[in-house]
Amino acid sequence: MDSADTQMATQGAQPGQILRRMIAERDLAQTPRRQAAAAADLAGEVTRERAAATALGRAAERLHHLPIFVEATTFAPMSLSEMPELLPERALLAVIEGGRDTLGVVAICPGFLTSLIEMQALGRVTSRPAVPRRATRTDATIAADFVNLFLAELGRELSGRDSVPSFGNFRYATYLDDPRPLALMLEDGEMMRMTMKFRIGSGGQRDGTITIALPMPTGAPQASSAQGSGTALLAGPDAAPAPIPAAAEAASLSLAAAMQQAPVPLVGVLARRVLSLGALRGLTAGATISLPANALDEVRIETASGQFIARARLGEAEGRHALRLKRAADLRAAPSAPAAPEAADLPMGDVHRPDAFRSDAQAPQPPHQNTA
Repeated sequence: MDSADTQMATQGAQPGQILRRMIAERDLAQTPRRQAAAAADLAGEVTRERAAATALGRAAERLHHLPIFVEATTFAPMSLSEMPELLPERALLAVIEGGRDTLGVVAICPGFLTSLIEMQALGRVTSRPAVPRRATRTDATIAADFVNLFLAELGRELSGRDSVPSFGNFRYATYLDDPRPLALMLEDGEMMRMTMKFRIGSGGQRDGTITIALPMPTGAPQASSAQGSGTALLAGPDAAPAPIPAAAEAASLSLAAAMQQAPVPLVGVLARRVLSLGALRGLTAGATISLPANALDEVRIETASGQFIARARLGEAEGRHALRLKRAADLRAAPSAPAAPEAADLPMGDVHRPDAFRSDAQAPQPPHQNTA
């Protein structure tokens, strides 16, 4: 409608109709923009789940040539107390570590763990159901490369998004087969949970679930380190960590400070006993080994190589066995443990018998007996 037609229509219309017509024309003009904005918002919300599915499929394909068909992906906040209820049953719990002592967890269900093992051993996924069992150190070693590659792919696909943790900054650290220690290892605070349910294998013959729990980003939106450096993350089992931005590089830890974060396994020793070989071979289920009276108060904490670290008292805390370290004053006041008595020489009851490892000249002579 040109200006002449608009003027003629305006002159022949009622005053109220003119205003309604102008509002209708404005709404009609704004409708495409509103639809485009709504579609963009919906696409942005869907892309987060789609990006996570892409990262999972790419990691499984690149590392093990394992087909993955993602059925559902969920991002949701979570508290630390809710974690044991939301993790898959009997899952391998891969503890992952980020910058500044930040810890998270990747829970891999037994079905997906079995599929990773089958791809390495057989080159295919069988249709046999996964047997529920406790995860072992060997399982964790097999899954470690996949965890690192999956986190790197997530960091690349989800970089620069608000309210999404920096997945690419985390790497595999250790594993657990029981979720209860997580309450002591992880910081109590808001966490972001990402749960993915998928089918495994070319025919989708097995179900799988992966749950990742990371601390919720605080303050400014955290972007992946690949975005800050302008370099894409290297995806692969031997991929190097993402380059550190210039601002973070200035505050990087020194080698001495980094060594302070190295894990050191410790052993708690109640007591040490010296047993004869016969007594050792005679031990059976239900046998009793007596301990010193102060064994619970004088527990030694040592390294795996036997180096003494401290003394502690065995007790209980929050329903678990725990060791309370003694103060330096208590260590000085405590009497030192008596040295273990040396084992007595074995009786020489067979000295009169021939020794196969000595010559006749070297063999000891039996004691001379006088005859009357």
